[in-house]
Amino acid sequence: MGRYIDVVSGFFQSGKTSFINKYIKNEVSRVFDKILIISCENGIEKYDDFNNCEVLVERIENKEDFNKKNINKIIEKSKAEYVIIEYNGVWDISQLVGISYPKGFNIRNLFAIVDFQTFDLYLQNMEGIMIDKISNCDILVFTKANSRESNFEKKLLLKCELIAHINSASSIYVEEELFKSEKFDFIDTKVTKSDFEIVKLSLFVGVFYLLILGVKILYPDFYLDKLERGIWIFLSLLIQILPFILLGALISGIIQIFMPKTSFLKLFEKTSLKSLFLALFAGAFFPVCDCAMVPIASSIVKKGYSVPVTITFLLASPAVNPIVILSTYYAFPNMPKMVIYRIAYGILIAFIMGLILYISEIFKSKKDEKIDKSKVIKEHIDKYRFGEINMDNLKTKGKMRYLEAVLMHCKQELFKIGPYIIFGAMISSLIQVTLPKSVFFAMNKINFIAVAMMLLCSFFISICSTSNAFIARSFYNIMPINAILAFVVMGPILDITNVFVMLGTFKKKFIVGLIASLVYIAFLVFSIMGGGVGIV
Repeated sequence: MGRYIDVVSGFFQSGKTSFINKYIKNEVSRVFDKILIISCENGIEKYDDFNNCEVLVERIENKEDFNKKNINKIIEKSKAEYVIIEYNGVWDISQLVGISYPKGFNIRNLFAIVDFQTFDLYLQNMEGIMIDKISNCDILVFTKANSRESNFEKKLLLKCELIAHINSASSIYVEEELFKSEKFDFIDTKVTKSDFEIVKLSLFVGVFYLLILGVKILYPDFYLDKLERGIWIFLSLLIQILPFILLGALISGIIQIFMPKTSFLKLFEKTSLKSLFLALFAGAFFPVCDCAMVPIASSIVKKGYSVPVTITFLLASPAVNPIVILSTYYAFPNMPKMVIYRIAYGILIAFIMGLILYISEIFKSKKDEKIDKSKVIKEHIDKYRFGEINMDNLKTKGKMRYLEAVLMHCKQELFKIGPYIIFGAMISSLIQVTLPKSVFFAMNKINFIAVAMMLLCSFFISICSTSNAFIARSFYNIMPINAILAFVVMGPILDITNVFVMLGTFKKKFIVGLIASLVYIAFLVFSIMGGGVGIV
């Protein structure tokens, strides 16, 4: 076994020293004879005396002293086989991982020790510091958790869901469940989870490349006729989509940092026809991906604002989004009417849905009832949200920190929606090369069936509002224009990735009713546009 460095970070009194004592006693001391602890803060609890191994303790109290020269000098002088760094909870992890350690020593695991009881409070008040530790850790350990308290499993699940949203590669443990058997929990010869993710990605890329190479050699006709064409369609979609995704993410970052929230929220204070009308066009000031609009809408509703107005804003945003309008014009350069139709029908359908919710609210108010927002929004959304840039925790100072904040937000947006874009483009290219055009031509003969087909496609291959026009363009000359328009308008609302995002914030019953209503409205509107269906 090589020589390793384990890092244990966490806030003051989170239980780092207690965890280190248990870790050394139950695992480390059974493998290594000489252990070095580098402590970066003076906690109340002290390190234990370990009789079965030699433990050296060195302290670094100042952040400036935690540098390559001092750390390497301490490690080399100790001649330790194993190093544990108890890292200060308010120091940046980047300072730790940026150091080149002595030859033979590598950072193996980054532990984040989190107090179960104060997790919510710290995340709310010191979000930037908490996310720095969580997003960089390999292993997160909840300390001071009591599995016998009421609703413990529910509370733990909510915390785990949030942590997975911040860092899906980290493993999560509860301290009271650790070190209960002879089997090691952490010390072994296996790679760490973060290293395993890299290995897994490398293996996936390698296997995928070998698979394509194998098909090319064994089935050359299939490769030339289907696979190669599918790859080119996939790449061409990505190339066309990328500029608009980048522009949307950049503008999103600018709005997130500079736009005042209080003035904007006044729009949602009460339900009225005037508010519904203004909500139809408010999305023009939020040129972001449609899935990024869901958390904005959910936080507005959770704060007690109007449900009909907020839903109208959410549904109309893709139609009036400047980036969406620009991408639609670029996708249909010879059909400027497509841009006008997309805006008009997107606003129409959003207004119809908002009006239905508005009338429903009026009907309930006459019965002295109100829309119960707890039946619309999941309870934990506001309590467990993150993502706003902590301006005080940025590396740069002065006006440059605003540029850094915008770029950080842009990066977060790209990493969040990137996998969905790739997946959607892949599914789109797959459908185009596997389904023969004769299927679409057959549906083209019966207009309302073509509309139903394209509405179904909007669930699976629409991907993002800023890019679905390019996918719709691939159906041009195959499907009728009203069916393509149904896909373009409804895709940002109905696509399966967006539905999953909405299910993470809104209640399932509300989403099912909303989606069913929207599908019915869209089917009627676009079928009538194409000549009618003969039914109501």
